[in-house]
Amino acid sequence: MAEQAKNIEMAESFLKRALNKLDEAKRHLKSWHYPESISASQECIELSIKAIFMLLQEKYPKKHEFKEKEFEAILEKIPEKLKYLDFHKLYLYSKFWLSFYTVAKYGLEKIGVGPEKLFEKEEAELALKHADKCYYGARQLENYIKHPW
Repeated sequence: MAEQAKNIEMAESFLKRALNKLDEAKRHLKSWHYPESISASQECIELSIKAIFMLLQEKYPKKHEFKEKEFEAILEKIPEKLKYLDFHKLYLYSKFWLSFYTVAKYGLEKIGVGPEKLFEKEEAELALKHADKCYYGARQLENYIKHPW
């Protein structure tokens, strides 16, 4: 039981940081800083997914990328009452936005294009929408584990 409490506490820490990144992404979007908004959204997604791992097993992958097999094991542990949250999509979002992780920060260096030339409002809005869904799913899971319905 003490191990589960420790995992919940760690997941709460990740979710607190994820919420900060979500807020940061919103601020950057409002200021027309689209690459920065995408980077913050991507970090929110990653922290939310790591929180899900902490809530459903004893550890999380200590890297940016989550392997399909790792996430498959997590999907099997999702409570039936939360399946409507489409956790499989959250994995897809993490995989999709990870592919833009360095591009949103540094652009395409070899062809000399900075990130501000690659990302516009639409991409930043989509990243924020996906980050919000990941955060919400992780928070719902945390609430369920702390207070089963």
